Amino acid sequence: MNSTVIGQFIPGNSFIHRLDPRTKIIATALWILILFLTHSVIGFCITLIFLIITTFSSWISLPIILRSVKPIIPIVLFTSFFNIIYTSGDVIWSVGILQITKQGIEISIFLSLRILLMVMGSSILTFTTSLTDITSGIESLLSPLEKVGVRISDFSMMITLAIRFIPTLSEEVQKIKDAQQARGASFGSKKINQRIKEVLPILIPLIYSSFRRAFDLTNAIECRCYNQKIKRTKLNPLKYHKGDFFCITIILVLLIVIIVIQNKGI
Repeated sequence: MNSTVIGQFIPGNSFIHRLDPRTKIIATALWILILFLTHSVIGFCITLIFLIITTFSSWISLPIILRSVKPIIPIVLFTSFFNIIYTSGDVIWSVGILQITKQGIEISIFLSLRILLMVMGSSILTFTTSLTDITSGIESLLSPLEKVGVRISDFSMMITLAIRFIPTLSEEVQKIKDAQQARGASFGSKKINQRIKEVLPILIPLIYSSFRRAFDLTNAIECRCYNQKIKRTKLNPLKYHKGDFFCITIILVLLIVIIVIQNKGI
């Protein structure tokens, strides 16, 4: 499990695993909405407690959930840095045109928490739901759009393939990096310009590998005469159960609590 990344399915029989994929997709969307509405310390504490309970309910170990945010840490640090130095307010420290404000620190902390919690919550969806179930769930939820001419099957297939190749590309990056190191390349320099140069020996082979995989996938689909215009039946039709209604009720209660907290300014 050391190489587990977001997008990788971990089989299990937990309460979260047994939920209908549509329920988990809706809950994830509501989770993202809740995080965007949260702007207070109490609100983030409540959402963090909810995420911890959900993680234990999924039987996915906490280190695996935490590893899912590793790829986005540079993005979080980058955005936090610019929020700190460019947000106006009560100045704490300044030098030249650069200044650090109290409001900038608060915004950076809340933004970082929002992004990290969003990724960790979304990773539970992919860790506990197979790609087949995610595809079926997306098709079912968006099926009303077919009446206005939207090809839901194409959209769900694109989403599924994008999620599917996240762990594949992650493994490919590691293989390319190991191969380049075996040829004498060095990585991990502290200088920014050197780090940019280190990316090129990985990026170029990765782009080539991605196109090669895309062509192979296209040929495999065509060889199997795959046609999304054909209406297919499901081997295991999706059905809601009591646990699904309980889950949606809990996430809606959390949404209401966050709205009340924000309206009262707690």
